Amino acid sequence: MRYLIFILFLLVAFCACEEEIDAYAGKCGIYFDTKDMRLDTVTVSWGLKNSELKEQSLMLKVCLFGDVAPYDRKFSIDVISDLEDTLRAIEGVDYRPFSVEYTLPALQAETTINIQLLRTEILQKEARRFTVRLKETSELQFLYSRQWQEDSVTTRLLDIQRVVYMDENFPMPRWWYMLGPSVFGDYSVKKSIVICDVMGIDRETWALGNLASDLSEGYLKYVGKYMHRWLQEHPTEDENGELMEMGPASRN
Repeated sequence: MRYLIFILFLLVAFCACEEEIDAYAGKCGIYFDTKDMRLDTVTVSWGLKNSELKEQSLMLKVCLFGDVAPYDRKFSIDVISDLEDTLRAIEGVDYRPFSVEYTLPALQAETTINIQLLRTEILQKEARRFTVRLKETSELQFLYSRQWQEDSVTTRLLDIQRVVYMDENFPMPRWWYMLGPSVFGDYSVKKSIVICDVMGIDRETWALGNLASDLSEGYLKYVGKYMHRWLQEHPTEDENGELMEMGPASRN
């Protein structure tokens, strides 16, 4: 009896798999690569990039769901920048114009959309964003897409689009709590940018380095005093509209 039950279980499982396979037989789909993606937003932070870097590439991978084909298959995208969005990115200003027509090459299961992003001064004040959305075709449908519940009645497909979000986020260094207020005064992103630019300090070293190996206490005190003298000769407004100044230890 046990063996009979086991055989029946296998038959049921096989039939279920057969139905699932048949449901997708002959169908293929496209979707954006979901690796490391919780939702559908790609955040590009310029903050840790040195000021001279004004352009960087973003590659969005488009994947195939189904069998590869012995011929090229074409698909297209929409580039969406909502006029009502206060953070809307502008083509030619925040990113270079790019093609909306693409090809999934023969015998290939993926391709990429390459976008050149541009750095503007406005990013120091507010972010910019735009959306890249795949367009479904008869050959390449939306067969693999996670759903996100917006509210009790609205859902949206996640893997058919990518929201490209750009900002100039420059995190406060971990060592700031020990030396920052006395040497450099109140923290601001703009102040950190000015210090790194004037002193030629790599932004990643400034924001992510530690006092033991990357930035010594003596060097940071030297930077504070140098920047105090520099600001006397080059008055610079901080984010709050007031003149930027170093901390009390650097002004003495």
